[in-house]
Amino acid sequence: LEGSPGVGKTSLVAALAKASGNHLVRINLSDQTDVSDLFGTDLPVEGGKGGQFAWRDGPLLAALKAGHWVVLDELNLASQSVLEGLNACFDHRAEIYIPELGMSFQVQHEKTKIFGCQNPFGQGGGRKGLPKSFLNRFTQVFVDQLSSKDMEHIVDEVFPRIDKKIISKMVEFSTRLVQEVCVERRWGHKGGPWEFNLRDLFRWCQLMQSDQSEGGFDPGQHVSLVYADRMRSVADKAKVLLVFREVFGERYEPYCGSRHF
Repeated sequence: LEGSPGVGKTSLVAALAKASGNHLVRINLSDQTDVSDLFGTDLPVEGGKGGQFAWRDGPLLAALKAGHWVVLDELNLASQSVLEGLNACFDHRAEIYIPELGMSFQVQHEKTKIFGCQNPFGQGGGRKGLPKSFLNRFTQVFVDQLSSKDMEHIVDEVFPRIDKKIISKMVEFSTRLVQEVCVERRWGHKGGPWEFNLRDLFRWCQLMQSDQSEGGFDPGQHVSLVYADRMRSVADKAKVLLVFREVFGERYEPYCGSRHF
């Protein structure tokens, strides 16, 4: 599954696993991930004699042996050696040989399903295009950006205590930021590229519900914490708050003081 951050790629796989009664193991990859991090290695025995080591399965190998579903997040951040190790999981012989470890393992192909999730490699962050031979092992699905109506519906379902009119304004505010900062690049050049998505709306709503009483939800109290304080310049921080005032009007005033946690 390939799509921008926050469009629900991993959540979709998790919902599918739950509905089908399968245990899902999520593994987040990076350019620092090693083959032994996935499949396992010899580790010191807790409480054992000095210099005593024993084999410990990694999260991927344990999931494959148990027949669980696996979702590999940030697939296009993985190194070439990790991709080669993963490629062995899809072999028709259902046997994995890891040269770095010098061992062979059996895979339960009848039960196990492996999903990959990634952001488009053009979004940077060290992402790269995956080899064609590796991609051919998968069925590729491209996940579109969520529309404003999609986000309103999702946030309303997850946070039913918050008034729908407030949620609609919050989504409008987020959409304005995406359009002005990410698409048109009018401002926010320092510290970019920026992302504003459903995850930010979830954090915003969670803060409102934990800090405020029902019936008196004020999105202005946490808009700086979730959005404005991320910006690198004073002008950009002020611009975020200006967009907030333009969307919400005078009823909700953004909180700009200092908070002590």
